[in-house]
Amino acid sequence: MVESGHFSRSTFAAAGFVTALPEDVRCRLLNLGLVRQFAKGELIQQRGDPGKEFWHIRSGNVQIGRYSFDGKLSIFAVLGPGESFGEQAFLGEFPRMVDAIAGNDVTLVRIGEKELQEAITSDPRVARILLKTMAHMVQQAFDLVNAGRNLSTVERVARALLGLCEGEGHTVSISITQQELADLVGVSRVSLGKALGKLEQSGNIERNYGEIVVLNPLLSRRRHHSATL
Repeated sequence: MVESGHFSRSTFAAAGFVTALPEDVRCRLLNLGLVRQFAKGELIQQRGDPGKEFWHIRSGNVQIGRYSFDGKLSIFAVLGPGESFGEQAFLGEFPRMVDAIAGNDVTLVRIGEKELQEAITSDPRVARILLKTMAHMVQQAFDLVNAGRNLSTVERVARALLGLCEGEGHTVSISITQQELADLVGVSRVSLGKALGKLEQSGNIERNYGEIVVLNPLLSRRRHHSATL
């Protein structure tokens, strides 16, 4: 079962760490890592476990959240290809703070102390990139809190949809139910329905069974935002 959480695509993931590495170092690091596959719904890491590694997502998506004692899952983030998670516990040498579950069939690369140390030794820029990424994670956390306070439900839903978009084009199809999206944004199904209705009326999305199609007007907003960073 899933209960409301606050959406973030990357707050719990150093999304740019592996991808920001120099190409030769990135390839070497990922080649050194252990490739693992998990089926949809399978637990990848559990809160309280020791952080002996972090994970890079090669394909599929991973849900980051916490299970309550009654088995309900509060989702904090959905991560996709190119992103990574588990760095905080790994680098801080403290127990996992969140659970990670395969959102669908996923392929991950496990990176441990030996692999990371070899990458740092091979290129001193790796340590600097890692520190910058961790600082970015802190900033994202503050941005998330601020967004929750100041943005309307429509804006929060729009940001969530843009965060889930992968690739470029005039349309992007996202395989997600409205209940799953409501859980990610942290709103009721009724509030989500109203927000999606406004986005659909303004030509930003189309709703189909089991998916939401993000259209060019909303995607243009993402491209414009990226260009101003």
